[in-house]
Formats: sequence, C-alpha cells, structure tokens
Amino acid sequence: MPVAKLKCKCGCKKYQLREKVAKYPYGNFFDKSHAEKWIEDKYKRDTAKKLIKFHQVVVKEKKAFNKETKRLKETIKKRTGPKGFYSNLATALHHYIKHVLRKGEPCYTCDKPQHFEDSGQAFHVGHFIPQKSVDPRRFMLMNLRMQCYKCNTHNSGMRAEYRQRLIEEIGIDKVEWLECDVNHKSLKDQYPEISNIKSEITKYRKLSND
Repeated sequence: MPVAKLKCKCGCKKYQLREKVAKYPYGNFFDKSHAEKWIEDKYKRDTAKKLIKFHQVVVKEKKAFNKETKRLKETIKKRTGPKGFYSNLATALHHYIKHVLRKGEPCYTCDKPQHFEDSGQAFHVGHFIPQKSVDPRRFMLMNLRMQCYKCNTHNSGMRAEYRQRLIEEIGIDKVEWLECDVNHKSLKDQYPEISNIKSEITKYRKLSND
C-alpha cells in the first residue's frame, strides 16, 4: 500500500508524509521552516502589491490635482494685463500679420522698406485706432498694418497719414465705419468665454505655421 504524501505549498516541489506535514491555516508545508518562508514571501508580495497600488493612486490623484490647478489658474487669469488672454491673442495675431499676412511690406505710413538684416523691433504691427486693452477694434485685421519703429513709436502712429492711406485702400465709408465706436461690439461680447479667445489664439498660431 503506497504511503500517503502531501505536496508542500511553498513551491519547493517537495512531498512530506501526511503525519509529518506542518499544517497551517494557509495550507500544508514540508516543515515549519518552509511555512515560515512562505509566510515571509507572502508578506513581501502583499506589501509590494500594496505599494504599487498606493503609487498608482498617488499618481492618479496628482494628475487630477494638476488638472484642477490648471483649470483654476485659467479661471483666475485675467483677460487683460501683460499676461492676460488678450495679450496672448495679440502676440499670436501680430506674429501672423508680421510673418505671414503682411510679410515684407514697407511701412504703411512712410513707405520705408523692410530689409532682411532689420532687427525684430525695426517694424511693428501698427493700429489705426490706437491700441487699448479693451478697444473692440484691437484684433480687427482692417485696423492693423505694418509700420516702422519711428512712425509707430516716435510719431504716435502717424494717424493722419494712416487714415489717408486707409481711405485710398478701402474707401472712406469703411474708414468712417471703423472709426465709429458704436459700430463695434465690445471684446467681452466678441469673446464671451475664455475658450473663444483660446480658439482665436490657436487659429492664428496654426496660420503662422502652415
């Protein structure tokens, strides 16, 4: 009659006589030392699993925190001011006009030509209606042309010459329409949500890169 043997649970592949098996709630073991080793290994495995799970939870919570922080910053960030959304839109729009739409054009008010060796500040995007942070015409292409540094900065935009050139280009009716404040919706009405401003920024950045 064959002797009854039981396999040790610790994975050592050893068998022990039934009457000599070390019995524990976790299972049957070759002897006490095998049971203690299995319990120790199980503790290490369980601890490692808990650490991995904890790390995953921390990473997930950190991502959620960063996302919420970004959302709150955008909510707090002002439309106006040096780092406001209007300023960001102006930067994207001016880059598009300067480097794509009116690239290489001479000064609109004095005909000074652009040169390849000019510094980045030699020519500006000049406004016919003076630029104000919330002027409704601030981002209208009709209101923007290339101007040299002297005309735009030292000569206050050469308003009279600018106006005459616009009349010759687009006609007196459009110029007078542009000049009349009541013809234009406020920037808040043009861009009711911050997302509207961000969409415009994305549009001009894309146009600059195409």
